Amino acid sequence: MSELIELPMFPLGSVLLPGGVLPLHIFEVRYQKLLNHALETDRRFGVVLITRGSEVGGGEVRTDIGTIAHIDEYQRFDDGRAAVVSHGTGRFEVVEWLTDDPYPRALVRELEIEPEGRNDHDLLRTARGRFDALIELGQRLGRLESGHDIAWLPDLDDATWQLAGQSPCSALDHYTILSAPTRAERLEHIDRLLSEVYTDLELMGGLDSSS
Repeated sequence: MSELIELPMFPLGSVLLPGGVLPLHIFEVRYQKLLNHALETDRRFGVVLITRGSEVGGGEVRTDIGTIAHIDEYQRFDDGRAAVVSHGTGRFEVVEWLTDDPYPRALVRELEIEPEGRNDHDLLRTARGRFDALIELGQRLGRLESGHDIAWLPDLDDATWQLAGQSPCSALDHYTILSAPTRAERLEHIDRLLSEVYTDLELMGGLDSSS
């Protein structure tokens, strides 16, 4: 089991997945301080989903599974604001929230990448097939432009997160995928989600053609 680390935290109304890109416009003083701390240390901070409340001012309800973000680029402005581009690396579990002074912080445990499951490759192949079928339907109905080719990553775990990021998801769906305890459960949820979106799109296409 990995050791506990203290991590500066950035609660958001969206989910950052491992491998995903996170652009941020930082204007609150407390997050300007968080940025300073991250740049002076290892350029890392945690991102968790806000399930209720606001991103501004504190007092929101936060999830306990999140993603570590690594700062890739940043630009400061004269008034203290900053533009930051980060990418998601690994997942973590919040063990204890600390005070929000001078910015949100938590003791977290980094979650290890799960070993390859017996059916993981088959589940990934099935979910990708569902994704391709959804894209094809969207193009056929004129709801998506053509040329949606994706260079799928070769690593099983990277490809799973890539598929999750490409799939049409609400923030809560993304969180369900992020917090799934196994890769198999993650892929099964992605597949179910894609199947539901396909059915909805097919239904809308039928309604359009009959009107």
